[in-house]
Amino acid sequence: MTEPRDDRVPWHPAVDGKKAIDAAVAATAYDPVEAAPDAPRPAGAKKSVARYLGQVVELEVHLREALILVAERHERNYEVAQNATTLATWSSEHLAWLVPLTDRYGRLGDPRPALLRSALFSGTRFGSVGELADVTDLAVLVQKVQLTWMILRQGGRELHDAELTDVASRAHDHARRQLAWVTTMVEHISPDALAVVPDRRGQLLSSLPQRPTSISSIPDLVWGPATAAIQLLITGVLGLVAGSPWLVPSLGPTAVLVALMPAHPTARAWNTFAGHLGGLLAGFAAVWLAGAAGAPTVMGDHVLVASRVLAATIAIALTILAGAVLRASHPPAAATTLLVALGGIQTADQALALMAGVVVITVVGEGLRGIRMHRLAPAERLAPRDSIVGRLLHRI
Repeated sequence: MTEPRDDRVPWHPAVDGKKAIDAAVAATAYDPVEAAPDAPRPAGAKKSVARYLGQVVELEVHLREALILVAERHERNYEVAQNATTLATWSSEHLAWLVPLTDRYGRLGDPRPALLRSALFSGTRFGSVGELADVTDLAVLVQKVQLTWMILRQGGRELHDAELTDVASRAHDHARRQLAWVTTMVEHISPDALAVVPDRRGQLLSSLPQRPTSISSIPDLVWGPATAAIQLLITGVLGLVAGSPWLVPSLGPTAVLVALMPAHPTARAWNTFAGHLGGLLAGFAAVWLAGAAGAPTVMGDHVLVASRVLAATIAIALTILAGAVLRASHPPAAATTLLVALGGIQTADQALALMAGVVVITVVGEGLRGIRMHRLAPAERLAPRDSIVGRLLHRI
């Protein structure tokens, strides 16, 4: 087993952004190391490695996007914006290193990194308090990345895999230095955030987007209501044009989810479409199993009977099961399945109208998610087209 190289880059949190990018790339250029042909491979090890490779790929993608998000949110703070961009290029470098490893071991999908990122970077943030919240959230994400690389490094050593050990060791060292920068920023920002009486008007103005294209900097208080309303308005107008009730109650929760939590895995297009379709089919199956097809309806007759209760119970269980099997969990689909189970949707025409609304809100919602999630670091935005910063950030 070869020992990992120790060609580390001298690093300081206040280092110049361009020099840091050039030095980081020069020092971390990766030449793959072939594993010994007779290296032992215990049965089942490949799948275990693939699981953690999938996890670290997702973590690095979300860490890169989070660093770009922080750089864009706090563009007026030069130190935060420039160094966050530099560290984001390191995550892109790690993703390039991972390509030969995932080709050899494979990779298993893992939704947990997306869930973690969605839980951390949400809400409206501005001023020094907002900067402190963002860098502390970065610390949580970086620690998860660092621990995952440590697991892969230790696994590579046990498997006598020189390539895996080398990549994981150098990426782990980068993650350690990313965490050191985040910790330093917490130390620098905390006094102002806690002890200085804030000029709320000044901090609010300083946190507003510098240009209309800074979509990520628009506060959730503005973005959420506006985009949820847009989704429902478009669906409703198209339903009016088609002369069919495409706008149904279960689409409201979908619009809110996409507007307020665009990074959440359940807000993706596949989850939206397949989730509602699964809920619709589960509802009809539950009505048939419970023998509730001819029973009074809750919405029409304002009566709740035992067969409808049984149908609703079965429908919810089947919807959750379908979401898990199809990897299409979508909580608002529970409203769709209850509409069917309780008698709000009973015919094929009504079901088709609902799915037409689902298709519209899926397309519109995914477009709005793409706008909200697309990140451009300030250095990338201000640089010429096809600049070195853009190539470093998005090399995968």
